[in-house]
Amino acid sequence: MLLGLSVILLAALASGFFATLTFALRDLSKARLGHCLQRRGRHAWLQPTLDYRQDLIFITATGRLLANIIVVLQILRLLEPVIPQTWLQHLATVLLGGLTCVVFSLALPHAAASHAAEPVIASCVRFLHTLRLALLPVTRLLHAVDRLVRWAVGSRSQPQPDQIEQEILSVVEEGQKEGVVDSQERRMIESVIQFRDTQVGHIMTARPHIVALEVTASLEEVKRTLEESGHSRIPVYEKTLDHIVGVLYARDLLRHLGRPPQEFDIRSAIRPPIFVPETKPLRDLLAEFRLQKVHIAIVLDEYGGTAGLVSIEDILEELVGEISDEHEPQSPAMFRRIDDNTFEADARLPIAELNRQLRLNIPQNADYDTLGGFTTATLGRIPPAGACFEHGTVRYEVLEAEPHRVKRLRITLLPQAVQPGNPA
Repeated sequence: MLLGLSVILLAALASGFFATLTFALRDLSKARLGHCLQRRGRHAWLQPTLDYRQDLIFITATGRLLANIIVVLQILRLLEPVIPQTWLQHLATVLLGGLTCVVFSLALPHAAASHAAEPVIASCVRFLHTLRLALLPVTRLLHAVDRLVRWAVGSRSQPQPDQIEQEILSVVEEGQKEGVVDSQERRMIESVIQFRDTQVGHIMTARPHIVALEVTASLEEVKRTLEESGHSRIPVYEKTLDHIVGVLYARDLLRHLGRPPQEFDIRSAIRPPIFVPETKPLRDLLAEFRLQKVHIAIVLDEYGGTAGLVSIEDILEELVGEISDEHEPQSPAMFRRIDDNTFEADARLPIAELNRQLRLNIPQNADYDTLGGFTTATLGRIPPAGACFEHGTVRYEVLEAEPHRVKRLRITLLPQAVQPGNPA
């Protein structure tokens, strides 16, 4: 009995060891692995490990499978003299064997590989390659089966975009730690990578903030609006913002300046608008801007109403940060630190960005995307300036508000929410 239990324990540990290596090989980062190997004086093993990564995964997965088989067979052998009924023996073997394999071959290895994939590989790199050479016939057989399956399903072995993105982010993270990449460069690179998944609705100017002209506007009204807003392109609507009829370009007014103002008709100066849905990816919008040779588009919601507008400047700001020119009025920062526990934020700040800045866990909700939306949803009304509320261990105070919207808030981390490493 004792010998049998010892065999089960050793086989379970072997299964866990091989499973950890399998998970680590699948999740490793090239940059972090190179760093770990260099610290151990084994940097020469980096390229062979990357070149034969699939072979090593095959071998460790095979070792894990064999160890699990030994566990199950040994459990069955121990139960035979104890349980006379065959069906009950098999049921107990499945339950005990399954539980053992889940713990030793799945849960523990996955956790270990998630937190220390590269150190695990660096520690066992010589053992892995020795095992690979010893089991070369096995790896060739597995490769043949793999090629056969890929041929049958018509699959081509190509790196997945997510894997490439994670590798780039890992290199950037290491570069920042070593002082090669500064924080601004890192944010820009991260923005470029996230650009693929960002949708128009995330960066658009929301409907309440649109500066627009009615189709009946006079030349004097047009000139005054252009001067006050500082914009060179302004949407033109008929009756409501849901009926955008065109976009007025400031330079198109030049031919009207020498004519009598009463002869001015804004319809003769506007250009056809481009409409896009909120869910359109930014990369597709940028391609459409280039194709149509325009710089602004009207964003529509799911019901066909005007949700906002987006310009090529919004896309550039998503990549490189805020861009201001001499015509733009100076506005308060979207997010500003007052002290270690106090911050000010524009109500338009996205919840995801606030969570990232302060390491909060404000829930994402279909009813709101911004701090202002979260505030009105929590209070159930549009609060006036001076209104306060607490959510979790954070206090929110409305600094500026209008009858129809919140504009700016102060955020205070209460003592129990303050953690080392909060943004400075």
